[in-house]
Amino acid sequence: MSRFHIHDTCKVGDLANKQVLDLTAVLSDMKIENDLRRQVLDNIKRLKETGTYRGRRHALGLPVRGQRTRNNNKIPIRLNRIDRRL
Repeated sequence: MSRFHIHDTCKVGDLANKQVLDLTAVLSDMKIENDLRRQVLDNIKRLKETGTYRGRRHALGLPVRGQRTRNNNKIPIRLNRIDRRL
């Protein structure tokens, strides 16, 4: 915001047209939320396709990063269940 001389409490409607164009030009170069989500899903898909250990753990809905599976594995199973359908 300081790069474009915009006050922190300024609203979008108060910005000049040039400032909006400058902001959109900078934001188009960055990876934003949907791009990052797509990148993470592509990485998981690549791990599954190559048949790595981590990819198999994702596909089965088990913890991927070395957590215990005897007692505390309810959250990874719930989170990785979405990936199992892919």
